[in-house]
Amino acid sequence: MATGVANKMKAHFGEAIDVKIHLINSLEAANYVLRAATTVFLDDAWVPLDIATSASRMHEYLEQALASEGTNEGS
Repeated sequence: MATGVANKMKAHFGEAIDVKIHLINSLEAANYVLRAATTVFLDDAWVPLDIATSASRMHEYLEQALASEGTNEGS
């Protein structure tokens, strides 16, 4: 479910976000204590599951994150 949402967000936001999908047994996941099969991070911050598995909520979440990133540039 979250993989589908991730792919939709990549299609919508394009180069504005860098999407990487790793399985729980990957080397990249080894540094985290993961308690669920679906775990999403944005800039090393955990995204709540109800957001990560909803395309509309994740879209809003990413828009807000990108907007706040833009306001922090040059600070």
